[in-house]
Amino acid sequence: MKAYADLPLDDYRRKLDLLNKLTAHMCREGKFLLAVETARAELPRFEEHKCLELANITHNMIKYCCLVGDYDSSIDYGLKALELFRQFGTADDINDVIANTGGVYISMNQYEKGLEYTQRALEYAKSKNDREALSFFLNNCGIALNKLGRHDEAVVNYEEAISIKLELGKKRELCNSYMNLAQVFLDIGNYSKAFEVLEKVGPIAEEISDLQILKELSFHMADYYRGNGLFDSALELLSSYVEFHTEAGSLSKIPNALKEMADIHETIGETKAALDEYKRLVSINERLYREASNARMVELESSFRVQQKMQEIEMLNSQNHELEEAKLTIERRNRELLETQEKLEIANEMLKTQAETDPLTGLLNQKRMYPIIEMEIERALRYGGFLSMIMIDLDDFKRINDIYGHLTGDNVLKAAAVIVKNSVRRSDYAFRYGGEEFLLLLPSTNIENASATANRLREEIPASLKPRVTLSAGISTWKGEDATDFIRKTDALLYLAKENGKDRIEKEV
Repeated sequence: MKAYADLPLDDYRRKLDLLNKLTAHMCREGKFLLAVETARAELPRFEEHKCLELANITHNMIKYCCLVGDYDSSIDYGLKALELFRQFGTADDINDVIANTGGVYISMNQYEKGLEYTQRALEYAKSKNDREALSFFLNNCGIALNKLGRHDEAVVNYEEAISIKLELGKKRELCNSYMNLAQVFLDIGNYSKAFEVLEKVGPIAEEISDLQILKELSFHMADYYRGNGLFDSALELLSSYVEFHTEAGSLSKIPNALKEMADIHETIGETKAALDEYKRLVSINERLYREASNARMVELESSFRVQQKMQEIEMLNSQNHELEEAKLTIERRNRELLETQEKLEIANEMLKTQAETDPLTGLLNQKRMYPIIEMEIERALRYGGFLSMIMIDLDDFKRINDIYGHLTGDNVLKAAAVIVKNSVRRSDYAFRYGGEEFLLLLPSTNIENASATANRLREEIPASLKPRVTLSAGISTWKGEDATDFIRKTDALLYLAKENGKDRIEKEV
């Protein structure tokens, strides 16, 4: 902490990097609330200093806030991280934000949504052959699948995650996957199989001296003891688990344990103890709700059922009054949650846009290109009319990077993309095809009008860009081909323009 305090604010990049490492260390020690409060107190000092280091700690705050049950802040930090990574990060960074958004949804019990986001991140990790990320996302998919009752699919995901983590030597993460796999077996009542898996966790956690893992293991062992009728042992472990996470400030971990304790007390006839645990459960949920988060939407909607349970145990006569209070509480909280839902919708829209947009140029990317071309081909087939395509390549672009550097090269690409986008109609589509290549799709446009657009770009781009760069282009119209062949023949015309000396346009005849 002293090293961080001693750094001057104008050395903001090193200071942010140190703050990121400091809060990560706090979380590894189980001091989640301290990590959140430390970062939250310091980050406003760096608001004017946009950089990759600020993006990194903002991204980590998604997870930290989620751990302490502050889901509303998780969403806010997710939006900020997306904006920062669009400027300073990579596609990998953005994919990690998508994955962590999935994790927030899972923590909020919105398992379908969580699965959707996590599977999106999983597909990207597969395409990049990122084994470490793949193992994390497989694990999170397993959590959502198990909660949705798709136990067999969850087991497959966990087993693949375990295999990768064993291969990579990721011991802490391996423990998490073992415990998640065991939870599937606990949920379906296969206690012997669950115990067989849980036995693997303790020695690894002891080896790496990880208290958090040992506490999570105690939660799963409590479930195992409960299933085998060893209620006192289960209660002892759960009580220790709640105490640990209360001290750590990780509130989101506590409600499930309190619910387990209340259920056990009811099962063995200890109604007063059950009532006490239900009261603690309501108190914890109150603290979570006061964060104005969408954290426990299902629990919020059912909160008066918890009140009813308390009333049954106490046999109170004031039922109508308490139910009315619960109803008013729900109405007030729902109004607060609507605000958070709006933030979620904004985050969803940003993530959707990000998944379909090239982060450097802001043009549509190849993921959107083929579906759009196929859609416009279908429209041309159904209604008739022209459909033209222009493929553009900036000539000798490697020379720009070699002479002026990649930063200048990126700026030239951005400026060219702006010109391209401004030169087409709202009904047209502009894609970054790859590198310094752009593809334009022009519905209801014949070859002559497409040529006029290409010639206009051929004049405007060299006149506007510094350093100066020319372009070559190929132009064709759709004549019954599928999307792949349509692109292929346009690309061949672009190649011909290059072969014929560059700074020219070749069109289909």
